[in-house]
Amino acid sequence: MEMRGQRRASDGLVMLPIEDCQINTWPKSTGVACNGGVTFVTALYDIGRGNWTGWARGFDTYLHHFSVLLKANITLYIFCDDKVAHFVRRVRTPAQETFVHTLPFEDLEFQGYKQHINQVLRSEEFRKDNDMLHHPECFSSDYIILMNNKISFLNIARAWNPFKTSHFYWIDAGYGHGSVEFPKNCASPWKPEKLLLIVRKITYIQLANLTLYQNKTDLHKVRRGPALSGGFFGGDLSAIAEYYHLYRKVFRACLVENIVDDDQSMALYAYFEYPILFKFEHGRWFDAVELFS
Repeated sequence: MEMRGQRRASDGLVMLPIEDCQINTWPKSTGVACNGGVTFVTALYDIGRGNWTGWARGFDTYLHHFSVLLKANITLYIFCDDKVAHFVRRVRTPAQETFVHTLPFEDLEFQGYKQHINQVLRSEEFRKDNDMLHHPECFSSDYIILMNNKISFLNIARAWNPFKTSHFYWIDAGYGHGSVEFPKNCASPWKPEKLLLIVRKITYIQLANLTLYQNKTDLHKVRRGPALSGGFFGGDLSAIAEYYHLYRKVFRACLVENIVDDDQSMALYAYFEYPILFKFEHGRWFDAVELFS
């Protein structure tokens, strides 16, 4: 059955009108994989970054980068508000498998930590000898919430699994920064064949030698590039579910210790906590297609 623009008020799920995209069945929260493929999960929200005094970037820039990703022939599960949902409808075509989940920013799971995050950001312990105070992960609670909510987005998509796939991979809405379409070959849907062979593991692109981070305390205060790329990561159904619980545990433990950071650092802390869950591939920020095709 094809559904046209139906909405569940209880959870904000929106099925795009059939003239804008096509999905064959209304999703049920079964988490059962049927076709062994990949669902790519992304999100776009305006957190007012264009008004920052540092690290400013207008939302129009994000929309441009996002439009390039939207043109890619990949199966997309998109989290956004109503405004961005309309943008998606204008860009995606009927031939592209698309599922839009409208979810107001204030309803994101990690919003539940906002008060505690703000307390940490203001705390003397967090600010003392911190070389990162002018970076977003040290001054913007909205940025911290959005970055760390990636795992929640993945877990929701896993639970609904509208395309009945076995694997779920997060991809930033601005992956590639709009320079080229992702992936480059859009003639047929891209499936990262190498990733489909990996089960019970969370795969990340490793950017740097992990030994540079492993023995260093107060990583959230050190001006150093990330060890892992948060722009593209994921795994199969079971790995996503396990990572979701591990990530929340690590995030809350950091809050208790007056530590907040972006998702890339939290992923590293999660790896230190439970390394057996992870698989890393050496590469650069935007190497996903090259590494995993």
